Amino acid sequence: MNGQVVVAALSRASIEKFANDVRAALGIGLHDRIDMLRLIEWVLPKVMDGFRYEIVPDHELGVAEATTSTTERVIKISESCYDAARRGHARYPFTLAHEFGHLLLHTGKPFSLARGEIKAFLDPEWQANNFAGSFLAPEEMARSCKCISELMLKSGLSRDAAEVRNRVLGLGLPFLPASLTNKGC
Repeated sequence: MNGQVVVAALSRASIEKFANDVRAALGIGLHDRIDMLRLIEWVLPKVMDGFRYEIVPDHELGVAEATTSTTERVIKISESCYDAARRGHARYPFTLAHEFGHLLLHTGKPFSLARGEIKAFLDPEWQANNFAGSFLAPEEMARSCKCISELMLKSGLSRDAAEVRNRVLGLGLPFLPASLTNKGC
């Protein structure tokens, strides 16, 4: 692929630690479920100088559900993404945490363009995805779960995101329907 954006290298372990540090700075425990809309609407404007978010018409973002400016502290959220997040759709906390990851990891940081394949740890999308998974489902939380459905319940991740987190951490958790027990396993 031509013209891929490349950022400073970050390992999965360093992103995990950073996500845990951000949780701690915000007073969020490693086993606490995060309300991403509350964080974006009420917390970040109070604790992050210059931060703002905008709900914009879907057409303004094209195919994107949300975007983050790397020159300003702005997250733009499409109306449909915002509405789905307000209705509790499990996909959108990850989308918002992904954009929060871009905000923290990439705003004001240098980047370059590269041709061809790039290493994952240089890819801003890979970094933001890892931040989102780590922020919403810290390793300590994930390791305390007995199955993927319990991880979904504790973290608010969608099934797809919980399965990726399970794989990334090498947990080998099975998926069991939440209806089997109170905890989902």
